[in-house]
Amino acid sequence: MKLIRLVFILLLITCFNITLCAQQNRISGKITDDKGESLAGVSVIVKGTRTGINSDQEGLFTLSDVKRQNILVFSLLGYITKEMQANESMQVTLQEDTQLLNEVVVTTQKRSQSNIEVPAAVSALSGENLTALNIRQLDELSEYIPGMQMQLQSPNNPGYVIRGVTSDDGDSRSQPRVSVFQDGISISRSRGSAVELFDLERIEVVKGPQGTLFGRGAEIGALHIVRHKPVNTLGAEVTLGYGSHNQKLASGFINTPIVKDKLLNRFSFNYEDRDGFIKNLSGGDLNGKNTWAIRNSTRFFGGENTIADLILDYQRDNYPGTSFKNGQYAPAGGNTAPNTMADLEQGKNLYIKRNVGGAGFLIDHTINPNWKFSSISGFRAFDSDESFDADGTAAPILWVSEKAKGTQLSQEFRFNYDNKDNFSGFVGASYFYENNSQEVPMRINEQSLYPAYISPVLKKMLTDQFAATGFLSEEQVAGIADMLFPSTPALTDGKPNYVSNIPDIRTTLEQVFSAQMGMPLKLEQIFAQLPVETQQQLIGTIDLLSNHPINAYHEETSKNTGVNNAAEFFADGTYKITSRLGITGGIRLSYEHQKGSYESVGSAQPSIFGQLMNQSPNLLNPVSNGKISASKDYFSYVGRLALNYMFNRNNIYASVSRGRRPGVVSVLPSETTYLQPEIIWSYETGIKGNVLKGRLNYDFTMFYYDWNHFQTTSLKTIEGSLTPQYQANDAGKAHSFGIETGLRYHFMSQLSAFANFAYIDGKFNDEDEDGNPQEYAGNRFRLTPKQTFSLGVDANIPLKGGQTIFIRPAYSYKSKVYFEDDNTELLSQKGYGLFNYTAGIGFKMNKMYCEISTYGKNAFDKKYIIDAGNSGNTIGMPTFIGGSPSQYGVQIKVGF
Repeated sequence: MKLIRLVFILLLITCFNITLCAQQNRISGKITDDKGESLAGVSVIVKGTRTGINSDQEGLFTLSDVKRQNILVFSLLGYITKEMQANESMQVTLQEDTQLLNEVVVTTQKRSQSNIEVPAAVSALSGENLTALNIRQLDELSEYIPGMQMQLQSPNNPGYVIRGVTSDDGDSRSQPRVSVFQDGISISRSRGSAVELFDLERIEVVKGPQGTLFGRGAEIGALHIVRHKPVNTLGAEVTLGYGSHNQKLASGFINTPIVKDKLLNRFSFNYEDRDGFIKNLSGGDLNGKNTWAIRNSTRFFGGENTIADLILDYQRDNYPGTSFKNGQYAPAGGNTAPNTMADLEQGKNLYIKRNVGGAGFLIDHTINPNWKFSSISGFRAFDSDESFDADGTAAPILWVSEKAKGTQLSQEFRFNYDNKDNFSGFVGASYFYENNSQEVPMRINEQSLYPAYISPVLKKMLTDQFAATGFLSEEQVAGIADMLFPSTPALTDGKPNYVSNIPDIRTTLEQVFSAQMGMPLKLEQIFAQLPVETQQQLIGTIDLLSNHPINAYHEETSKNTGVNNAAEFFADGTYKITSRLGITGGIRLSYEHQKGSYESVGSAQPSIFGQLMNQSPNLLNPVSNGKISASKDYFSYVGRLALNYMFNRNNIYASVSRGRRPGVVSVLPSETTYLQPEIIWSYETGIKGNVLKGRLNYDFTMFYYDWNHFQTTSLKTIEGSLTPQYQANDAGKAHSFGIETGLRYHFMSQLSAFANFAYIDGKFNDEDEDGNPQEYAGNRFRLTPKQTFSLGVDANIPLKGGQTIFIRPAYSYKSKVYFEDDNTELLSQKGYGLFNYTAGIGFKMNKMYCEISTYGKNAFDKKYIIDAGNSGNTIGMPTFIGGSPSQYGVQIKVGF
């Protein structure tokens, strides 16, 4: 009996072990949504542990050594978290979280989160939002982002403004304040940053110092363009349109699984052509558009845990010239209004031609449920050539070209960690290299420049020289000056005035004095009582100028180059102190080597005025002895610290951060300027969330900024130049206070409305760090309205048969802006508003869909300007660029 009992016990133990082993076998399953579509990236965690995995592209998952009695937790942003008991073969269905449907998923903190969860001011528009609002280029985007302005003179001259601070300098030695990214790769260099918006997943605008997250150029914020990647289903779409000003539109994509679950491809394209809306009496039109862009994205799956994306893109711009219209001299038969016809004498020789493109290689590898490795490799190049009439008239005063080139390479390695409990963050390193140049040829007809600018300069110069001698009274000096240099307009009735020779100053003076004295006199006799040196200098100047012929053509060129190398190390993380209270901190350490260069040779057509006033053959560009260069190393840090409290789907946060704009190495023959890095301290608090059962999304932010070494550009007298030039300088201290808020309310699934508002009071302080009065004390920041707001409605009316009528009107307003930091009233634009709309009908036929729509931009044809001053301001002839008039059109979209 004992033997039988022992055998029975052994059999029981064996069966128990077999059962236990069976219960610890591999657990596998598939995860889908309520429509049966596979869900990739679902987090599958054994409850109470850190054991887990993410589902693959087919929604499949496998876990080993999991007991059947264990509970598995399935979670994915945008879906309701679900718990289920482990089973050998599981079929899991996740329901969409209706409260999260109206939130945009962002990767601002290098991981997928709802924008509500990020303790910073983030405005995001999904690809669906962009399509619904018919946003196709960057300046249209700014109408719906509080605290952001976007100026687009042309694709070669974009200006980004976030919370009052502008990034728009085309000088290759300058450094950006606003970072522009595409899929994690910086495209911030001004002349290569403006891109067409098509086939996008979303756009994120992160406001405030974001150097920790986006690198050295994100002193005041970042704009991140996230493009669609290939998916595992066959699909295609094409949109065709035609509108006013002969506008022609075409865009679309085709998504192809080449090898299902292994190799996917997505090809996208965009084309737009439009006549200029400003007629040029000298030929052609102005402010038109011609651009096409293509993009190919290939995705490769290297097993369950590795995804690699290769993205290639190219854009070709071939625009007619920009209408820099003079505000003083009207074209023949016209007026000086910037939105009406112009007469820019080079006609069809005015243009913008630009080629820009790049490659990105992205790798994401899941090491285990807690660790993820990412690599972002980028290459980018641009080559632009803009030809513009700087004086804005029919006179051949100043015809300028700008030829900019640039190449850049970047590499980032990053490790992300998430313990699935109370800590997540990342650590990494990056390298950035860029080599840029800007060449500026200038062609001048000095016979036309003379009455416009040189004659008044000579008049003042000789007046000062005569007055310094004390030989003549002020009245006598003024009378002689008026006789020699009468005020002659640059144009009369739209026709240029030319002066072929400088007046015969010697003969005129001798005649005047001879008549007064009643006897013939020579200059040597007239000025005999002056000191010998003064007499020789004065008579020498008079003889040099007297009756000297003036060049009908003068050309000179300058070129600047900038080479930047930067290595950065960064870390950022969020720790949940409790389930609701979290603290986020980050730091980025940077080493930069900057090299700036300048070169300008003497003109082959020497100018008499350059020889007289600059002691060189050039008028505007100081002559260098070959290429001159200077360099400097910078070490710096930026960082942030934020505290946030989450309750339900609401987030209250407060943060302090340090931002930095890299220093500037500016080289000229007379001096080399090393501007100190611009430093900003930011203090921000806000609340955002989702209430009323997901119907209302809201955000409210309040911020204060304090700057040291605030960098700006202003007109400065430069040795070797006849005219003042725009030069970067350190204006000292500045500050800004602002409020931003946004609302979106969903009355029902088919009807929603939004409203945004921003108030920004950004000014230069009265005194600098040393207590000295500042040049721009109390002035407002350029391109910054104090108040902006926008509002709109998205209404979708379902009909029988799967049809839907949609109506999407929107209105945006901005208050007065100054175009220069000196706040000249002439160079400003009073407040104005724009009304846009899209309306149409959509059809669904099995897997096909079709949409026919009409759109209007600036539908009420509001007249406004987008810029004033410009290069013409250097010769006292500021120019103005008119904003886009009303545009109407129709579109048809077909896809599956």
